[in-house]
This record gives sequence, C-alpha cells and structure tokens, in this order.
Amino acid sequence: MKWTKVAALLLIAMLLFGCSNAVVGRVGEAELKQDDVDKRLALFKLFSPDFDTSTIDRADIVDGLLEEQVVLSEAEKEGITVEDEEVEAAFQEIKQSLENQFGDEKKMASALKKFKLTMDDLKKLVENNMKIQQLYIQITADVEVPDEEVQKYYQDHIAEFKMPEQVKASHILVEEEKVANELKERLEKGDDFAELAKEHSIDPGSRESGGELGYFPRGQMVAEFDQAAFSTPVGELSSVTKTNHGYHIIKVEDKKPARTLTLEEVKPFLSMQLEAQKKDEKFLTYIEEIKTKYKPENKLAKDKPNKETQK
Repeated sequence: MKWTKVAALLLIAMLLFGCSNAVVGRVGEAELKQDDVDKRLALFKLFSPDFDTSTIDRADIVDGLLEEQVVLSEAEKEGITVEDEEVEAAFQEIKQSLENQFGDEKKMASALKKFKLTMDDLKKLVENNMKIQQLYIQITADVEVPDEEVQKYYQDHIAEFKMPEQVKASHILVEEEKVANELKERLEKGDDFAELAKEHSIDPGSRESGGELGYFPRGQMVAEFDQAAFSTPVGELSSVTKTNHGYHIIKVEDKKPARTLTLEEVKPFLSMQLEAQKKDEKFLTYIEEIKTKYKPENKLAKDKPNKETQK
C-alpha cells in the first residue's frame, strides 16, 4: 500500500514537471508549456553558469513568461516589428559574448548542447527583447522630467551628493623593511618613483602602472596605510609604513577636501536617472493595465507559497 502511494506521487510529479508538453499557463489562445519554463531556466544557466536555478520558483518563471507574452502580443497589435538585419546584428553580439565567456565557438556550441538550446532559441530571445524595447520606447516617449523635479530631488537627497575627503597616491610595496628603506633613500636622491615601483613592488594591482592607486577616501585602505596617506603633505613621501601586506612607501600626489556636489554638476546624470525611473514606472503600470485585458493564467500559481502566511 505504501509503495502504491509512492508510485502515484511519482506519476503526478512526472506529469507536472517531467512532461515537456504539460500546459502550465495560457494567454488567450496561446499556451505556455513546461518545455518553455525549462528553456528559460536553461537560458539563465547559459548566461550565468554559476547561478543556482533551484532557488527559483517555477511558478515565478511562468509569471514572467506570461507577462512577456502579454507584452509581445500588445507589441504585435501596435504593429511593432524589427528588421532581420537588426536582429542578426544584435544576435552576433550575443554570440560573440558567449564565445568569449566559454572560450571559443566550439565550447559555446557544447554549452548550448548541454543546456538543450539552439542558435534559433537565442535569436528568438534577441528578437523578442528588441520588440519589447521598441514598445517600451513608444509607450514612454512622452516622459519628461522638469527642472523643478530635478531640483527637488537634489534638495531632498542632498546627503547622496556629499563627497568625502580623498587623496591621490602611489605606492611601492615590498616584503622587507630594509629594502623599503633603501628604496626610499633612492627616491629621496631623485630616482623615478614609477620605475622603482615597476621594478620592485610586489603589489600586482598597481605595479605595472607605476604604483598608481588613484583617488580614494578614508577607510578604503587598511588603517596604517590610510593614516600615512592622509597625513603626508601633497608632493611628499610618507615614512616607511608597515601593514599586514608588507612595507609601503607612499607618494601623495593630490588631495581633495570633503564637499557637496553642486546641482549643476549632478543635473545631467540626475535628470537621466529620474527620467529612466519614471519611464520604468510608466511601462510597469502599462503592463499591469494590459494584463487585465489578456487575463494570463498561471496553472502553477496555486502551488506557490502564500507570502502572507509565511510572515
């Protein structure tokens, strides 16, 4: 009796999750099948091999695919199309990116085979994304951000535009204090800092650039390095400074005092940011409105945990 129940449960599981033809959603007359969900998960893995797809609720994937189908259906009604040449150009960029990710074309093809995907699957993904982007542009074309709105955001979020004190420095890192002292003597006699850094520094991140670290605020470096860099006058060398990485000679090249960026400085970027935010909000509202017309049906939704009951 116990084995009969187990067999029955396994059969149900196979019907629900193992059968690629099982219908898991509908948008009008269009059916969404289990295979579509598997393919979308495979695409996630293709582009992000380290991503754990087991953390994704399949019902959420169905929601996303249904919403995508709703938007594509509306794009078709709006007469939105993309030229084959445009699709091919975008597809070639994706293909090249995947070849770089996996090493070469042969390894990419092997990855596609592993995930049971084809080039046509990728091309269709590209085409659909381009259609959705075209619809996005069309729906949000009238979005504007007046100067008053930019100014208000700036004033209400002034803390976001505060810049901390920064120092621009280069360094030479060595393992032994004796070597550090010898190098500092050479620098004080006029030897070129960048050349000595390239020759002697053991810091792989800055050695090839002559020890350059660029600008950095307080707290970004280890405490001893931080203290030495910010206390050394511009144009001078620090004393030999010991940290857990070794012994440093720091050359301070410039300092910037703490200040608040002006509205004029941030306005171009801030305007773009607020416009993008308003466009996203408008498009999401638009999607919710058209979903009421298409009434997408997620057949896996009943299996999703109720978030309210989990609180």
